[in-house]
Amino acid sequence: MAEGQESESAGAKRITSLLSFSHDKDVDGLASAAIVWRYANSKALEFGVNLTDYGAFEQVFTGVASRRDTLIVVTDLGMDETTQDIIIRGLSRALTQGCRLVWLDHHQWSDQSIKAILSLPNRPVLKLNHDYCSAEIAQKVLMPRDEVCAELAKIAHDTDFNLREIPVANALTDAVSVLRFGAIDRREEVLDALYPVLSKLAESGVVGVWDDANKKFRDQLLEKRVDNYRKEKAKKMRKALAGHSDHVLYNRLVRIVEIPNGLTSTDMGTFASDPENLIFDGESLDVADLLLMLSQGGMLGIRRGRETVLCNMAAKLFNGGGHPYAAGGEYGLYENFQAACDDIFVTLSKDKTWVVE
Repeated sequence: MAEGQESESAGAKRITSLLSFSHDKDVDGLASAAIVWRYANSKALEFGVNLTDYGAFEQVFTGVASRRDTLIVVTDLGMDETTQDIIIRGLSRALTQGCRLVWLDHHQWSDQSIKAILSLPNRPVLKLNHDYCSAEIAQKVLMPRDEVCAELAKIAHDTDFNLREIPVANALTDAVSVLRFGAIDRREEVLDALYPVLSKLAESGVVGVWDDANKKFRDQLLEKRVDNYRKEKAKKMRKALAGHSDHVLYNRLVRIVEIPNGLTSTDMGTFASDPENLIFDGESLDVADLLLMLSQGGMLGIRRGRETVLCNMAAKLFNGGGHPYAAGGEYGLYENFQAACDDIFVTLSKDKTWVVE
């Protein structure tokens, strides 16, 4: 065996634990973490997990700097220039202390961010693929022969690509929202709220949380909370759509809605793309080519109704990113919704990169 191979083998033997970082906001992040957990169990590694969201990277990646002899696996989280320094600083320290890094993601990365990760010590592994969701990448890279992981990846794909064809995928999407928003409202840790579901998914897959015969969650309290959430979100989404602001730019219908607290961009985007939900006072609205959802905190969720626009390019105009069909950005705090809409329309009118010719 070559000297380099011997060193790498020796380093691999020193790894005693696995620390997972994943997105706390959707099923893809949760399923990715469950797949990584199953991988840790298959290698008899002590497992730890940290679910996080954009805007909270400083705390989690600063904490990783103290780790030693740990395999760090990051899934369903992208890195750009705004978060690069925070992430690189924490990871660099950890990797000089015997840690290894595997980063699996499907978001758009800049060449600068890719170079920054690959320049870290101890041979980091970075796998990016925009054709799959993060859970699919994790399954293919870490657990390609595990049937439980394959099912988790399939469910995550259904939610992340907004197919809405699998009942349990829709239910898990709502469950994540219920548990996450509930924790935020009570000022509790989101990880603590999601951990029971995550642990069951990692242990036995979907069957651990879902009764497929009766199409309901095994946890009766969670089932009740999800049912109530679905009723309330339908009312909120209809009210939000009624207050929409429309404008035609480059022959594309652009619609902005003010998304209320407790709703996700995925839910709102799906609801607003169905013509049956766009009837108000006997008149029908057209499905928007580009839908922007502005939260009261100034964040933007971006979805499309047709393939005539690119959500990720629109998001770049607002310091964001994502996929052609789903993205996010930041507008900033505002007081007057219509004034904010006018400002957003002006920004979109100055750059045509989001339009598919």
